[in-house]
Amino acid sequence: MLTEQDMRRGVITLATAALIGAWSFAGSRASSQDIEQVREEIADVEKEAKERHRELAETVEEIKQTIQREAIEAAEFRTEVRSALEIRDR
Repeated sequence: MLTEQDMRRGVITLATAALIGAWSFAGSRASSQDIEQVREEIADVEKEAKERHRELAETVEEIKQTIQREAIEAAEFRTEVRSALEIRDR
């Protein structure tokens, strides 16, 4: 039969195991504050990414406009050279 001492050991063992299990479970789970902090960080990163995308789009548009201006200026220069050399288009 189980003695009082055996029962006490069993209860202490189970209580210790439950305490360790609860502590491990709580330690491995993120708190709601941690989750909210991660959500805020994600929102900040998304905001920065959108701003960078907007800046890149503006830069690309400026490059396109510069290329168009350069092409027009090159065409005008070729026209002036042909005119000066009296070269006619075929």
